[in-house]
Amino acid sequence: MQICARCLSVLALLFCVSALAVAPAAAQNVTTGAISGTVVDEQQAVLPGTTVVAVHEPTTTTYETVTLEDGRFQLLNVRVGGPYEVTVSLPGFRDEQRTGLSVALGSSLAVNVTLQLASVTETVEVIAQASDMFSPAAQGTASNVPQEALENLPTIARRLDDFARSNPFFVQTPAGAEGSALSVAGRNNRYNNIQVDGAVNNDLFGLAASGVPGGQADAQPVSLDAIQELQLVVAPYDVRQGGFSGGGMNAITKSGTNSFSGTGYYFGRSQALVGDGITDEPVSDFDDQQFGASVGGPIARNKAFFFTNFDFGRRDTPVGFSADGSSGQDWTAVGDPSRREDVARFQDILQNTYGYDPGPASEFSRAIDNDKFFVRGDVNLSSNHQLTVRHNYIDAISDIGSIFNNSYRFPDGFYQFNSGVNSTVAQLNSSFGGMVNELRVTYQRIRDRRGGSDDFPGLFPNVTVAIGDGELNAGREQFSTANALDQDIVEVTNDLTFVRGSHTFTVGTHNELFQF
Repeated sequence: MQICARCLSVLALLFCVSALAVAPAAAQNVTTGAISGTVVDEQQAVLPGTTVVAVHEPTTTTYETVTLEDGRFQLLNVRVGGPYEVTVSLPGFRDEQRTGLSVALGSSLAVNVTLQLASVTETVEVIAQASDMFSPAAQGTASNVPQEALENLPTIARRLDDFARSNPFFVQTPAGAEGSALSVAGRNNRYNNIQVDGAVNNDLFGLAASGVPGGQADAQPVSLDAIQELQLVVAPYDVRQGGFSGGGMNAITKSGTNSFSGTGYYFGRSQALVGDGITDEPVSDFDDQQFGASVGGPIARNKAFFFTNFDFGRRDTPVGFSADGSSGQDWTAVGDPSRREDVARFQDILQNTYGYDPGPASEFSRAIDNDKFFVRGDVNLSSNHQLTVRHNYIDAISDIGSIFNNSYRFPDGFYQFNSGVNSTVAQLNSSFGGMVNELRVTYQRIRDRRGGSDDFPGLFPNVTVAIGDGELNAGREQFSTANALDQDIVEVTNDLTFVRGSHTFTVGTHNELFQF
């Protein structure tokens, strides 16, 4: 057992000096957003001391502040999404409301307001969606994939990678049995960083092409139905998003609201939905099923909320070759014409001389199964403190192996990769006067195992026999028996942000403790 600790203590002073009348907050976060702007009167004179109240309507979570001497205001660490209702009020002026506003992950929503003198009691209400496409608070090349896009864009595998392709810097490439990999701005996929609810979800040893725990079993870090929004970043300037030189995928999960809601889904495809190939040969048998459900709602209205999801995937993928020519590509028809007799002789020796059956010579399928369970709770402890606790569990298996034109591997030679991942995140967002604080503690337990397939529990040594211009392989895969990797990861992060004049300061610490 080895214990490894990496402590990254970050003291960051973020500031922006602008000659413009509005300098929106540059202190968004990896799990939240911000609302900022300037309040002026009809003569464009700034109005200090104006009260600004933002209400997240689905949960009635309330954020409140007052404008500074230059008329600017900043509401930091606000919930992502919406709709929000923002009310701006000052004695002697008419109140103004902005409704239908939505805050993007890691972005600052600009809400600039002009108040009119109040000759009579009246409220001015504007229903609009403010645009933050060109925001001076932007900190690097980034784009967001909102919940609407996650629900409407087509995807077969229901992978986060499929949506990352919406950013031209992110290029998805196939990675064989592990699904796909992402190259960002030309960098190798192992230089990327993946965060879910602010918690680092990286493959520490760089073994999986996808870069996430469980990636070798072709598992995703969280169910797509549990994702609220996805942020794609390239070389961000925000000190909270660092420690990588490629690209970053920053996702946050859904939370419950004051209304009960739920979803149920099933996606399936098989060879029955596919026509014959170009040679009029039937397509090999395959099966791909994904199904699950989610439900969320209030535990106590305006106070506590829950969200839970379960997601199952069952996939059988044909290997593409057969040694008897029954389906797929006939391996014996490639190269030396005596291959089929050699395959039959090889099987006969194993079965009759050694009493061992390596499996059929017909085409077979690899099983790729995974189960995901997710639960999250949110509590408004007070108007100044919001607590979030969530847990995510993944149980995944994948049969791994390959057949090539010059090398045929029988089914018993494929090994099975088993991955179990438990991830818990607790986060407390607090505000103290003109300061906001975000404390996050995470624990991740990863258990990876490699061994023989469940269909061949018996132990038989790996055998390779050369036949003409090819080779035959049978027996237990020689590198995987009793191969195990245990990882326990604790992460502690705390960021304190405060505003002084036109400057926004962040002081924080980020610590990761590893045990292997």
